[in-house]
Amino acid sequence: MSLDLLVVALGGNAVSPPRGPLTFADERTAIASAADELSVLARASARLLVVHGNGPQVGRLLVASGVGDPESLDLHVAQTQGELGYLLAEAVEVRLGMPCAALVTRVLVSKDDPAFEAPSKPIGGILSAAPGNGPSVRTPNGVGFRRVVASPRPVAVIEEAAIAELLIRHHVVAGGGGGVPLAQGADGRAPAAAVVDKDWVASLLAHRLDARRLVFVTDVDNAFAGFGSAQPRALSRLACDEARERLARGEFAPGSMGPKVEAAVEFTEATGRPSVIARLGGVERALRGAGGTTIVAL
Repeated sequence: MSLDLLVVALGGNAVSPPRGPLTFADERTAIASAADELSVLARASARLLVVHGNGPQVGRLLVASGVGDPESLDLHVAQTQGELGYLLAEAVEVRLGMPCAALVTRVLVSKDDPAFEAPSKPIGGILSAAPGNGPSVRTPNGVGFRRVVASPRPVAVIEEAAIAELLIRHHVVAGGGGGVPLAQGADGRAPAAAVVDKDWVASLLAHRLDARRLVFVTDVDNAFAGFGSAQPRALSRLACDEARERLARGEFAPGSMGPKVEAAVEFTEATGRPSVIARLGGVERALRGAGGTTIVAL
């Protein structure tokens, strides 16, 4: 694409923190706050593509289903993609006075992806005890547990061409929750019991659509060395080689900061353009190099 495109990966935890009850009223308030910042970014760019997370919302639906059936994850992703896409598109469009479209997307993954054997993506709220009907992990500070599900890498976004067409005239909300996961194999494709990480989908679309910049918006100020330890150290600038070394040492949590850093590195290495990780409310400062973590090629 030839548009001046900014891709924003908006974290589910940034708009709906996993602590405390997740109510629709709280969600509307958080989305309104996010839309304030997204609208400022949209005014500074020819086009804005928002790829949002939905881990807290998917976890809420999984509990509400009564049985916690992971086989329903594709439907929960689609439902929450529509929910959050509607709220974001409406809030951004009202603030901008410009068209904003929300699109339910499907994402292809490989049915042989090893992530299906090693669930790592946290969903839902923080629990006081490990759930008895599925895998879970402790939170980084050890104060609770979160349910985890499989999070395979995206191979392709089926609606990529439609997104490109929409971006000619609209700001777009798409790829929500990483998109509805469809596992592709030799015998065709089928719904997958997974939640694809929106960070990887944002990186994939940013590369494929020739974005000028890729931004990951989360609920912490920076990527940190030693996050969760007694003395975490904020990383303001991170070269791709150093980022890969830190990833290999396991310094960034799987299903959380790890995918952000890895997806940022993949985009920056492929395009030579910087990626930014920042807290909601601090994105403008981070894009000026005055906050957040900037991932650079060298």
